[in-house]
Amino acid sequence: MEDMKHPWIALLVFGSFAALLTACGPKTPPPVDLPTGVQTMTGSLLSAEISTLRRGSHLLIDREGKRLCFVESTTINLRSFEGKTVVIRGVFEPNTDPTMLPVLVTQDVTAVEQDLTPLPLPAFGLNGMIPRSWIQATQKDKTVLLAEGTSIPLVTIALQIQTPLPATGAPFLISGHHATRAVTPGTQEETTSVERGDDLIVITFTPPKDAEDADLLRAQWGGFLTSLAFSDAGGAQSSSALSEQAAGTPCGGTAGILCPAGQYCEISNLQENIGHCRAVK
Repeated sequence: MEDMKHPWIALLVFGSFAALLTACGPKTPPPVDLPTGVQTMTGSLLSAEISTLRRGSHLLIDREGKRLCFVESTTINLRSFEGKTVVIRGVFEPNTDPTMLPVLVTQDVTAVEQDLTPLPLPAFGLNGMIPRSWIQATQKDKTVLLAEGTSIPLVTIALQIQTPLPATGAPFLISGHHATRAVTPGTQEETTSVERGDDLIVITFTPPKDAEDADLLRAQWGGFLTSLAFSDAGGAQSSSALSEQAAGTPCGGTAGILCPAGQYCEISNLQENIGHCRAVK
C-alpha cells in the first residue's frame, strides 16, 4: 500500500527497465544520405521478388553482379526491360526498411540494345552489333569505331600477329575463344585481347572525357563486346573453351566483365568477384 502513495516510483522503475531493454536490443543504423536530384545509373535490370516489407519491383546490378539499388516506376513498364543493360534516370528515395538498398524512382529508361546494326569485321573473322549512331572507319591496319559527331576513336580493333594472350587481366570467353580484359587506372581505358589461332585481336575502348553520355557509351561498349562472334574457322575452339562455354561465360573480375543480354553474373568466387553468366529465369 505504501507504493500506491507514490505511483511515480513504479513508473520510474518501469521506464528504467524499458530503457535497459532498448539499450540491449538491436540498434537501427542511421539512414544513409542519398544523392539529391535526378541521378543516372547504368546496369542490368532484373525482376525482384515480391515483398510487402520493402519497395522496389526490380533490381539494378552492375557488371560484377553486385546489387546497386531497387527500381520502381508508376509510369514506365519496367518488365519490358528485364534482362537488358539499361541507362536509368530517376530520383533516389529511402526504402521502407532503412537498412535495405534505396529505391530509384524511375523517370526515364533507355535500353542499350535498341537501335543496333550488324557490324561485319571480315579482316578479323568477327561479327558484332553496334548502335546506329556509331561510325566505322579504317585506319591503316586497324578498324576504329567513332561516336556520332566526334573524331576521336571510341573503339579501336587491331590484329597482332604471332602474339600470345596476355598473362594479366580478367579471363573470359568471346565466341568460345579465350580472352582477357584489363582496365588502365586513371584513364579507365579498357583493353580486350582475344585469341585467334596464333594471333591476337586487341580491342580497345577509350572513354571520352567529360562526355554527357559517358554512362550510355560505356554501356554500349559492354553490349558490343558481348555481341562479338567469330564468323570463320580461324582457330578451332579448344575442348577446354567449349567446356567453359557450356558452363557459362566467365564474368565479373577486376575488369567487370558484362554478361550478354538476358543473363546475369552468378558470382562463385566472392574474394575475386568472379562468376559465370546464367540465364535470367
